[in-house]
Amino acid sequence: MRTLAMAVTAVAALSAGCAHWPVNAPLEKADPAAGYRLANVRRPGQSEELLVFLAFSGGGTRAAALSYGVLEELARTEVTVGGERRRLLDEVDVISAVSGGTFTATYYALRGDRIFQEFEGKFLKRDVEHDLTWRILSPGNWFRLPSGTFSRSDVAAELYDETVFDRATYADLLRGGGPFVIVNGADVTTGARFPFTQDQFDAICSDLTAVPVARAVATSSALPPLLTPITLQNRAGTCGWTPPAWAPETPRGDVLGRAGLRGRELLSYADAAARPYLHLFDGGLAENLGLRSVIEALDLVASRDPSPALDRLRAAKKLVVIVVNAHRDPERDWDRSPEPPGKGDLEDQMWSIPVDRYSAEAVEAAHDQVTRWAAAAPGRSAYFAEVSFDRLPDPADRKYFRGVPTSFALKPEQVDRLREAAGKILRASPGFARLVADLGGAAR
Repeated sequence: MRTLAMAVTAVAALSAGCAHWPVNAPLEKADPAAGYRLANVRRPGQSEELLVFLAFSGGGTRAAALSYGVLEELARTEVTVGGERRRLLDEVDVISAVSGGTFTATYYALRGDRIFQEFEGKFLKRDVEHDLTWRILSPGNWFRLPSGTFSRSDVAAELYDETVFDRATYADLLRGGGPFVIVNGADVTTGARFPFTQDQFDAICSDLTAVPVARAVATSSALPPLLTPITLQNRAGTCGWTPPAWAPETPRGDVLGRAGLRGRELLSYADAAARPYLHLFDGGLAENLGLRSVIEALDLVASRDPSPALDRLRAAKKLVVIVVNAHRDPERDWDRSPEPPGKGDLEDQMWSIPVDRYSAEAVEAAHDQVTRWAAAAPGRSAYFAEVSFDRLPDPADRKYFRGVPTSFALKPEQVDRLREAAGKILRASPGFARLVADLGGAAR
């Protein structure tokens, strides 16, 4: 992102102006039967007994392309569900995504199979960094950006809105007929995950259906310092929202578990006078794989929480979790020298160490939870697959993909190799192979 950094420097030198980020709409009444939440999103013809959850990681266009390749493989895979022959792609219920993975997830949820004709040209094989740089440098933004209330990520949201998502909002997602998508940002103040769902927006008394999809995606991919936080207004206490039963109302000394900690995070927004504004940035800084949502849901099922949002998990007989992990793990040779790493390397490690370590733990936690879910009731089966470069058998391939940068400007051949690798890794996964065999499946 060197060209973007130059643009940032140029804009910062200009005089201040007057501009403001678009304010998120208020919610008059919190209604669990309304809005963009899992209970209100249903795909035509889906089986009640099979629940398919995808998690798309961060990692710029590298992550978007790897996720896209998984969608292609699911579209090629036919299975028998409820006595009918269907593509496995049509059985996807939920996609939880972070940063670069959010582009693929939301575009598919909005456009369905049109993604396979449009997404390469609109995003994967475009130099998005170039477009963003020139948008930042355009005269129309000379006075908006130095205002202090309109940021570079607001410019990014406008660019994605116009060139990728065609001004779609969450109302379009709600009626689009695609899977339920969780776009994950991170709260700058608390470090908590901030998912763009109506359940989360109820806590700040805001209507998610009016929010542009591009604004959520820009939030999840706003990696500092080159990109900046996205701001929301907090109107907690004005819509009659009541915390879920599992959210502790007062601090307790006992161990809350993951669900209890999630409740504590929701309650952190309750005092709107103390926190009238929320500043959100790259979701990968809270959890880079998008797995925490399924981990928390399985925790609640295990605790016998009666929430209707969990009905699908309780009714399912087969649970499928596929995580797309675009972690690149480049070679580091500083341990061969008596001199410690330089400033740039250390800054990079300060970000990557906590993100990478938590990601590895999240994969293990999700795998354990899925296994326990299957064992908790008779007739259940669980399938877990991880699509990551570590799964490639050829060392030369692993080295190549670990060298693909985290950026929004990849070469077309890099994109194509990522797509091909995603299908190869998924097909070779024992969990995926067992799922396809159990469902009488075959690749088209």
